[in-house]
Amino acid sequence: MRMLNEVNPDMSIGQLAAVLSDYIEHSWRNVFQANVQELAALFPELEDSTYGMYLERLIPQAWQQLERCGFHHAEPPGAEDFVIAGCLNFRDSMEKAEWGSPGHEMRIFWIVLNNRHNRPIGTLVLSFAHSHLEFNVPEQPKFEAFAETERRAIVSAILHKQGKRPQT
Repeated sequence: MRMLNEVNPDMSIGQLAAVLSDYIEHSWRNVFQANVQELAALFPELEDSTYGMYLERLIPQAWQQLERCGFHHAEPPGAEDFVIAGCLNFRDSMEKAEWGSPGHEMRIFWIVLNNRHNRPIGTLVLSFAHSHLEFNVPEQPKFEAFAETERRAIVSAILHKQGKRPQT
């Protein structure tokens, strides 16, 4: 297992995604179990916002380690953007009904990442399964790396991966 403290400024997008994946694999269930009662009680009123609260408890430690090594958003969030966990800009996400099933919906976030030299190195993509019926994270969130750094290319790659053709 690669640890967060192994992140260094010279890592590739693929290496960063692997470290984040290891971190998530070993943390997501514990964070869920530690917070499920509170977030399940809030879900009827706050609905999807409870997943933002969950991600706020899961991801910041990992994102802060990337920032300490000089990695940052290629396009900083604007004043009107809704950012979750310090790094997930809601504007840079997609959710399609056909990607899941009732109780197992899928939202995909992406982060175009620059290195300490302010050069884009690729895109971190987070697939986040969740339920619209009750508070539940039915499977491990997954990070992966995409080489694409332009919005249209990222969206196209996501749609292709999900088995959908992009709209023209």
